Parts: sequence; C-alpha cells; structure tokens
Amino acid sequence: MNLAAAIQEFVTHKRALGLVYWRTEYHLRSLLGQVGDVELRGISVQQVEQFLKGRQETVTRFWLSKYRAAGVFFRYAISRGYMESAPLPKSVPKMPAQFVPYLYSIDEMRRLLAIPDSCYPPRSILAPLTMRTLLLLLYGTGLRLGEGASLKWGDVDLEEGLLTVRETKFFKSRLLPVSSDIVKVLRAYRDQQWPTSPAPDTRVFCTRRRAAMTKDHAFRMFQWLRREAGVLRFDGGRFQPRLHDLRHTFAVTRLVTWYREGKDVQRLLPHLSVYLGHVNIESTAYYLTMTKELLQEANRCFERYALAEVEHD
Repeated sequence: MNLAAAIQEFVTHKRALGLVYWRTEYHLRSLLGQVGDVELRGISVQQVEQFLKGRQETVTRFWLSKYRAAGVFFRYAISRGYMESAPLPKSVPKMPAQFVPYLYSIDEMRRLLAIPDSCYPPRSILAPLTMRTLLLLLYGTGLRLGEGASLKWGDVDLEEGLLTVRETKFFKSRLLPVSSDIVKVLRAYRDQQWPTSPAPDTRVFCTRRRAAMTKDHAFRMFQWLRREAGVLRFDGGRFQPRLHDLRHTFAVTRLVTWYREGKDVQRLLPHLSVYLGHVNIESTAYYLTMTKELLQEANRCFERYALAEVEHD
C-alpha cells in the first residue's frame, strides 16, 4: 500500500474510535510531503530522520511529537501487514526540559484588562472590548481558545448562566455553568456590540469588520497586549505567557480556592476534569502546576487531616 492511502485509512480508523487525531494527521501529511506517495515498504530510516529533523538544528518537543505520530502509524501499518518493520531511528535523543506553563497573577490580569482603548492600535483586528471579554471568559471558565472562538450566541444562555460547548476536542459537547460575573461581562459585551439581538448562529467573538474571530487573530492581538501591559516571564521558561496559559491558571486557581474553602479536593477533581472537557483525570493533572500557594493549601489540608487522626487516637 502507498503512504497516502495508508494515512487516510489510519486516520479514518482512529476517528471512528472517537479520536480527533488532527495533530497526528498533520504530522503524517508532513511526512507524505517529505517522502512523496511511495510504497510503505520503500520508506527508509534516513527519510524519516530527515522528516523528524525538519529545519530544526536542535531536538525539540516538536521532534518528539512527530516521532510519536510516526511510531503509532507504523505500528498500525505493521499490524495490517503493509510493512514488516518501522523505519524509525533506533535511539531517541534526550528531550529538552519539561515545558512549564505560565500562571497569571490577579495583578497581571488587571494590567491586561486596564490597557485603555486609546492605546489600542486604530487598525487592530479585534476591538478593545472584544479582547477584554475574551480574556475574562478564558480566565473565568478555563475554555480552550478554540472553544471560545467557536462559541455562538445560540450557545450562550445568559438567563440560566450556561454555555454550550459543542463538539470540540474528542468530539465531545458539554454544558458549562458560569459565574454571575461572567454573565454580566457577556451581557454588557452583547449589548454594546449588538444593538439588536444577534442571530443564534452569530459568533460571539468577531473582528471589527464583523468577521468571525480566528485563533490567529487572538494570538497576535494578545502578544501586543501582553507586551503593552508588561506581562513577561523571567523564570527561564521557553515561551512568554500565552493565551492557553489562562486555562492552566483557571485549573490551579480552582484547586487553591477549594482547598481554602475546606472542600474535598479529591472528590471534586473529576468534576473539574469534566468541566475542562477532559476524558480523564490524568489529562487534567497536566494543567495542575504545583505553585507555592497550591502547596501551602495542600499542606494545610494534610495538617487538618493529621490533627483529626491524632484526636481520634
């Protein structure tokens, strides 16, 4: 079987199992572009090594992502009898240090939101109110940026305080209860941006020209806003603060709040996982970066537990 047909069969098979597999498909299409639509048995280790290396001079996490995509694809092809062995490098180089997400402080969020309208570039893609509303929604709900960008007014129930997040990652939809503060923010944004009630299929976040906002629009606008507000990281992290880090911030803040409220965090973790749209708690754990505040609250919780045990003895 040739590479193009095998990739299509593989991706179709995985999606039939309920997986999105867009990143893996992207990598495999890149491999196809690198080696051409050749017979699977004709792919050499050297060709795969060149695909993995790309234009990078050093090994990155992106290298590992491509390696894993190629590995799972070749295992599938071998199981179907399309090839005898995987043309992968025999050794995997040492990966760079684990990526550490950035967690925004309340002061940093205030600075991002406080940039006056007059400071925004007159020709910026997104209006200041749109950008502020997007930031507050991501910070207050932990939505993925793609979920926020895809949100339509028909998915927003301001009376009940519910958002319907439709068929995003893992082809899952979910109902998201939001706080009264977020409801107020969305209502004020709607009333100012749409003098008449918007149609149900209208995107919540639009450009100044009323075109649907894309993730790229938000990325570029946020990079300008972050620099304008002086929100920078100096901890040696590989990336400056990102919009996706608001999701990490939401997850950690929720845990700290539960600890401070004396809630049973272990019992509530599955609820947080469902709220974030994860398929399991392990996926949620990726977002729970250990911070000083989280460690302190966890220690206090353990101390209360230990003291209760001593009193019972």
